[in-house]
Amino acid sequence: MNFSQSHTTECSTLMDKSKARFLPFLIIVSLSCFPKTVVNQEVADVANDSMQLMYKNSIDDAANDKLKRIEAHFEFGEYLDNQGQPEASIQQLETALSITKSISNDKQISIVANYLANIYAETGNFKASNEAYITALASAEKTLNSGRIAMISMNLASNYNYTGDYEKAIKYGLYALEIKETTQNLERICYHYIAMGNIFRENSNTVKWEEYVQKAYKMKDVEGCASLGDRAKIYNSLGGIAVQKGEMEKGLQYYDTLFALSTEAGYEQGICTALTNSAGVYRQLGDYSKALQLTNKAEKYFGENPYDVLFSNNFKAELYQLQGQYAKALELAGKNLQMEEINNYSTEKLKTLQLLYELNYHLKNWDKAFFWNDSLRATERRLRDEDIRQSLEELETRYETGKKEQQIELLAAENKLKNQRINIGIVLLVVLLIVILLIIYIEQIQKKQARLKQIELRLQVLRAQMNPHFIFNVMGSIQNFVMQNDNRKASDYLSRFASLTRATLNNSVSETISLADEIEMLKNYIELEKMRCTDKFEFAIRYDEALEVDFIQIPPMLIQPFVENSVKHGFKNLEGKGFLSLTISDKTDWIEFVIEDNGTGFQKSDSKATSHLSMANTIFEKRRKLIQQKYKKDFKFEKLNLKDINPELSGVRISIQIPILNND
Repeated sequence: MNFSQSHTTECSTLMDKSKARFLPFLIIVSLSCFPKTVVNQEVADVANDSMQLMYKNSIDDAANDKLKRIEAHFEFGEYLDNQGQPEASIQQLETALSITKSISNDKQISIVANYLANIYAETGNFKASNEAYITALASAEKTLNSGRIAMISMNLASNYNYTGDYEKAIKYGLYALEIKETTQNLERICYHYIAMGNIFRENSNTVKWEEYVQKAYKMKDVEGCASLGDRAKIYNSLGGIAVQKGEMEKGLQYYDTLFALSTEAGYEQGICTALTNSAGVYRQLGDYSKALQLTNKAEKYFGENPYDVLFSNNFKAELYQLQGQYAKALELAGKNLQMEEINNYSTEKLKTLQLLYELNYHLKNWDKAFFWNDSLRATERRLRDEDIRQSLEELETRYETGKKEQQIELLAAENKLKNQRINIGIVLLVVLLIVILLIIYIEQIQKKQARLKQIELRLQVLRAQMNPHFIFNVMGSIQNFVMQNDNRKASDYLSRFASLTRATLNNSVSETISLADEIEMLKNYIELEKMRCTDKFEFAIRYDEALEVDFIQIPPMLIQPFVENSVKHGFKNLEGKGFLSLTISDKTDWIEFVIEDNGTGFQKSDSKATSHLSMANTIFEKRRKLIQQKYKKDFKFEKLNLKDINPELSGVRISIQIPILNND
C-alpha cells in the first residue's frame, strides 16, 4: 500500500459558492419513529434527491448563459463526486468542459479538465484521464499560471507512473518541478517531490527516491509547502526507504508516526497505509500472523480505489504462500486477475502474474505454471527494460546539472517559425531583419519613455511624502524638545524621522514592499505629524492579527498622501480633538485601506484642501494606471464626506483597495 496515486484538484470560482448539504429539522423529526438505520438511509436518500433537484434547477435557470451553465454543471459534478457517484459526476463535468471549450475560456478549461481527469483516474480509466490532463495542461500554459501548470503536469506524471510509461512520467514530472523551482512557487512543493520520488521507486532506484523524499522532509514544516496528505506520504516514504535498507525497527517507527498523525486527523487513507506497510515489515521479520492481522484491519479503511483491493489481495496471497497455504493464495490471485482495473496498475499486475506462476508450480499445475510464466516475462520485458531505465537516468541527470531546458509550446512555435524564415531565402531574411530591428528600436524607445515616466512619478511620490515644509516642521519640533531638555522625546521622534526618511528613500525605488513595512512607515509618519501638531489629534491603526502582513506584497507609498490630507486639512479648523482611523482588511486579492477622520470634511469652497486632495488623486491615478498596465490588476477607490450620509457626522472616509502582488 502506498500514496503514489495522488492527484491534485483546484478550487476556483467554480467551486467557491457554498452548497446546502443539510435537511430541514422538520424532516428529521418526522422520521424519528422509524428504526434508526431505516431513518438514516431515508434521510440520506431524501437529502440526495433534494440536492440533485436543486442542482438540476440551477442548470435549468442558467438557460443560455454559458458561464452560469458551466458553473452549474461543474458544481453538480463536484457534488456527485463527493457522494460517491463518479460515473454521474463524469457526465456533468464532460458537459461543463464541452461548454467551456465552446467559449475558449482557457482558465476554466484547465480547471474543469483537471478535475475531470482526476475522476477518470479514480475509476481506472487512465486513457481518458491522460487525454483530459493534456487538455488541461495546454490551456493552463496559455494562461501562464505557473502553479496550475506544475500541478496538472505532475498529475499527468503520476498517471504515466501508474500505467508503467516511466519515460513520460519522468518527462512531465521534471517539467512540473522545474516550473515550481524556477518561479520559487513553494505551494505544496512537497507533493511534487514525493510524486517524483515515487517514479524512481517504481524503477527500484532507491538513491533517487530517497533524494526527493529528503527534499520533501526538509520543507514539510514550511507554511504552505505540504498538506496533511503530503506529510503522511513523507513519513510513509521514509518508512519504505528504511525497510529497503534493512532498518526494520526504524521503518516501523516511521509507520507508527504515520498512523498517529492520520488517526489524530481522521485521515483514513493514512491509517490504512500505515497498517498495510507495517504488515509488510512484520512479513519480512517472519511474523506472518501479525502481518495478516494488520492487513485485515487495514481493509476496513479501504475506499473505492481498486488499487487498494489489488494490493491487499497480492499481499495476503504472498503471506499464505509463505505459510504453504497455496490454494488460498491462488484464490486471491485469481480474484485480482478477474478485475479489469488490474491493467491500469503495472506493479500489482506483475505481482499477480508472479504469484499465479509460482502457486501453480507448487500445486504441480504445470501447463498453467508455464502459461503464467510466459505472461510474466513478456510483461516484465515491456515495463522493466533496462534501456528505459537508463534513459530515465539520463533525463534526470541533465535536469539536475542544468544541461536540459524545458520548452513550452510558445517557444517551440517560435523556433519553428525561425527555421521557416531561414528557408525562405536571403532576400526575405534581410527584409525580416530590418523589420525586427525597427520593432526593437521602437520598443526600446517606448520602454525608455515608460521608465522615464515611472521615475518622474516616483519623484512626485517622494516629494509628496517628504516635502520641505514637513521636514522643517519636524526638525523644528525635535529642536523644541531638545531646548526643553526632553531628550527622550527628542530621541524618539528623531529615530522615527530617520526611519521614515530611510523607508521613503528605499521604497521610492521599489515596485513592491511588504504590508508590514507600509504599516510601519504610516505609523512613523502619523506619529511625527501628531508631534508636529502638538497632540491635536489621536489615531488608531487596526487590522486582523491573523493577517500575514510580513508576506503580503503591495505597491508602496499609496496611502500616505490621503493620510496627510486628513491631518493637514481635516483637523485644521477643528475645535475639538481630532481622531484619525486607518483600518486594514484582507479582501483575498486586495488589501483594503479605509482612512476616516472626524475633521471638517472637504468642501468646494475649501480650495487648499480640495487642491491637496486633487494632487493626491492625480498621483494615485497615474500610479494606478502604471500598475494596472504591468500587472493587469485594478484598484478600487472611493471618497466620501461623512456628512453626506449622516448630517450628524463630520469628516471624510476614503476607501482604497490595493491589489496584492505576491504572485506577479
